[in-house]
Amino acid sequence: MTFLEAAIVILREADRPLTNHEITERALARGLIQTAGKTPEATMSAALYGASPDAGLRRDFRPGRRRAARGSVRWTYAAEPSRTTAAAHGRT
Repeated sequence: MTFLEAAIVILREADRPLTNHEITERALARGLIQTAGKTPEATMSAALYGASPDAGLRRDFRPGRRRAARGSVRWTYAAEPSRTTAAAHGRT
């Protein structure tokens, strides 16, 4: 199972938005992903940020001065991509 597939499984079952750290911990604890690498959180983060808009992931965050405030990004899964996301990518 890929990191992205594992994240989708975890987020579908979550009762609240989760941070990258929480998603990674839950996926590792359940054995959904195995890694010999030293930074599974970085791999999960790359998979989440690089996911297609059609994957159904939604990112919420608290704005900082120039970017999202540290530790404020939370991920959720929505079965259907939002209309604004689809419209932004030319899929209305």
